[in-house]
Amino acid sequence: MSNEHKHFNLFNPDANYDFVGRRRLYYALTSIGIVASIIALATIGFNKGIDFKGGTKLIVAFDDKTPIERHELHDVVSKVLQEATKKQDVGQVEVQDFSMGVGATVQKNFSVITEKTSLVTDVSRKAIDDKLNSQFPGAEIQWATEGEDRVFIGLKTAMPVVQTYDSLQKIFGDNGFPKVATGCDEESKLDVELFRNLQMMASEGKKQDQVNAEEAKQRTAKTAALQTRSDQHYTVVVEEFRGKLETGISAKYGKAFIGVISSTSVSASVAGDMLSQGLVAILYAILGIVLYIILRFDIRYAPGALIATVHDVILVIGAFSVAQVKFSMPVVAAVLTVAGYSLTDTIVVFDRIRENQEKHPGVPIDVIINSSVNTTMSRTVLTSLTTLMTSLSIFLFGGGLIRDFAFAMVIGVIVGTFSSIFVASPVFMWLHERFEARKAAGKVRARHVEATAS
Repeated sequence: MSNEHKHFNLFNPDANYDFVGRRRLYYALTSIGIVASIIALATIGFNKGIDFKGGTKLIVAFDDKTPIERHELHDVVSKVLQEATKKQDVGQVEVQDFSMGVGATVQKNFSVITEKTSLVTDVSRKAIDDKLNSQFPGAEIQWATEGEDRVFIGLKTAMPVVQTYDSLQKIFGDNGFPKVATGCDEESKLDVELFRNLQMMASEGKKQDQVNAEEAKQRTAKTAALQTRSDQHYTVVVEEFRGKLETGISAKYGKAFIGVISSTSVSASVAGDMLSQGLVAILYAILGIVLYIILRFDIRYAPGALIATVHDVILVIGAFSVAQVKFSMPVVAAVLTVAGYSLTDTIVVFDRIRENQEKHPGVPIDVIINSSVNTTMSRTVLTSLTTLMTSLSIFLFGGGLIRDFAFAMVIGVIVGTFSSIFVASPVFMWLHERFEARKAAGKVRARHVEATAS
């Protein structure tokens, strides 16, 4: 009985398709794709996600026993923002769900990300400034330029803390923002002292009920101390944005809504920095790939791998520009994944080329490359089809940010397979022929010099 095992091959490994013979066609297709992508990026640009535009992120919690649909929560948030701003277009709203907790305390959490960060308009801001100047003559008023609605107020003379808090809350409440958080330097000092004392008790091994009792006692003492303190520097944070969302979500879901666990704002400048860092990460990845190819093979292989990788990255990014799919941090991760995936395919072909060169010295390089690509074609296409089917399923049936990630993978697998077969190897052949021609010319010159000398 034969011990030979037959392996499934999508393509006949003994085939002799002339891949490099049509290299000019591949160069033309590659050039068209890259130029078209660059034109799209220059004219259409990115449809930046909230990661790269700035926005507000809230973590909202629900009772795990109550079914909450993501798309329904998205509609609720959008409606609340429309009513609060009196506008139909409230920008991007993204909702992702996840669960956390243990045992009976399990709760269903949603990450709600909105492009909108503030409900304070220029008109209401001016009205608040006028009232503050009237109430506190000579005060220095400075609004935070980005992020949350935070106002810094410097008084000419120190005023009682509690009385000033009441005045500030009334001013903002009268102008349509009753939900504000006030603070001052004196309260910050008391908070630091409270935190330090609680940390000391925890380090001494006190029981939790003792720590809780001491915390309640010290908080009472802090409240009493504020009654006697005065300060010049105050801060007011307008929390109306969060408050409106809490009220709207609570009205829809009732007791099933536990509350907003956290709220953070990302400013436009920080978001811009994140985009720059993401693009720099892609550049570093490409440079790392080139260095790896040089160390693993030699300099003749590096340009082919570099052009193939740049080809894949530019075409994936260009597809996002043309389709106007949101470009966000998960997409940057997908682009880096595509670069790594394409490199893996390219290395398989390069390994076979180097192996065949060592086995068959003297054989023309185009024959070596065609044979290498033909023998690895089945593996390359089967791997790509498997990855493509998985990515396509996620794209068709997934939702939210994971769908954008899958879109990048679908495009990336297609262009990555193309570049591994039809771009990297022909570029290597072109460079190899130049090296060999230069080497041959050097030998001719050497023989000529020897003949002249003799």
